[in-house]
Amino acid sequence: MYENFLLDTLPQQQANIASYTHDGQKVWLKKAAKRNSRLAYLPLTLLAKWLRIEALKPVPNLGGEQSIAQEAARIKALSAAGVVVPTILAEAPEALLLADAGHNGQPSQTLLDKLIAAQSVEEIDHYLALGTQALNDVHARQCYLSEAFARNILVRQEEVVFIDFETDPGEYHELTDCMVRDWHCFIFSLYGKLSKRDMHRERLTPALLGGLYQATPEVRERFLDTLPRLTRLARFPFQRFGSDGKKIAITLHALSVLDHQLRTK
Repeated sequence: MYENFLLDTLPQQQANIASYTHDGQKVWLKKAAKRNSRLAYLPLTLLAKWLRIEALKPVPNLGGEQSIAQEAARIKALSAAGVVVPTILAEAPEALLLADAGHNGQPSQTLLDKLIAAQSVEEIDHYLALGTQALNDVHARQCYLSEAFARNILVRQEEVVFIDFETDPGEYHELTDCMVRDWHCFIFSLYGKLSKRDMHRERLTPALLGGLYQATPEVRERFLDTLPRLTRLARFPFQRFGSDGKKIAITLHALSVLDHQLRTK
């Protein structure tokens, strides 16, 4: 049933991912995308080498059928480890058909959307804690994500679902660095999107400190080891380069505060 729907729908789909209703069930068809140019990874590769931070070395998206096979394998491995991920309904070399992450007719929302919609300190703290606890739970299972951005973390009721596994950082990094990479992706995505919201920005640091205190000592120490080298970038006047530059400057300042707080506890 699902296999036929995938094979019939795939030739007609233009976008890389699209949602459909099949027999009353919302599903997502994700098809193979083009491979990113290796040149796109060069700036981050050089930056990671200059800063001597292994966890920042980019993980290439292979694109095409390789990325589909990668995502299928990663979803199955994470699910087997107890991490909540989308259910694969059908697969082909060129595409995956995934069940929607909603529950009992209620749609899921990204953690980022939940945070943006939050109107109180209590709501913000709740969703940030939900995110950091879920990330630590993944790591406690000796697993790691692919792109641990807030947009790739879905919230359904009080459960977190992780999505987007076209890459496998474990092919390029050791386990601890994969986990440290998760924290950096998570932190940069939050400050990058919430930097203009004063109430949110004020709650981020204590929430992240709480999450990092709950991380394993090895992950916390490895993460802490990256901070002095990374915050060296704060010497550059990013704030002069538009809104994106200001976001980088705010994030680097926040990392400096995290560095100080983690070392003085």
